[in-house]
Amino acid sequence: MNAPGAQIAFYSLSALTLISALMVVRARSIVHAGFWLLPCFIGVAGLFAALEAHFFFVVQLLIYAGAILVLILFAVMLTRDAAHPRHPQSNRMGWTAGLICSALIIVSAGLLTRQEWSVTAARPADVAGQTRALGEALIGRYVVPFEVASLLLLAALVGAIVLAKAERGPEPAPPPLADLGGEAREPAGAE
Repeated sequence: MNAPGAQIAFYSLSALTLISALMVVRARSIVHAGFWLLPCFIGVAGLFAALEAHFFFVVQLLIYAGAILVLILFAVMLTRDAAHPRHPQSNRMGWTAGLICSALIIVSAGLLTRQEWSVTAARPADVAGQTRALGEALIGRYVVPFEVASLLLLAALVGAIVLAKAERGPEPAPPPLADLGGEAREPAGAE
């Protein structure tokens, strides 16, 4: 891929990822926020493809954009009153969180612009080499963080099931049906 094409792809995928991530945190419904995760995950997968990290590209599409997104949506939809229109889905700390995030973005941008970035012409390893190196790292050096992450995902799934199965109070009976004249309608065949 030529340099202008690579830059266009990078900026397009970055815009897709950042705009959809912004929509995740700005959505008023938690279900809509869950659906906005899909273009965010696809943008991250595209960035992996642009970096020629083919294994991570496939994992991002299959695991995160597929399985994890479905898991999140099921967990959100199973929780009680997650999509209830009368309950507000946001809190009052939005402006404070926005100010903190803005400050962190400014500090991060300042640190990143002062960093010396080395440019190399070396090509990444082939797909088999990348996958082998990742497998060796996950089984060797990063085995504990990898297993802790899987336990956290399992705990989140169990928590969603517990919340979904929580005891609910009895629902009030619906009001009796009446016709427009105010009189109760008799069942058919009662005469």
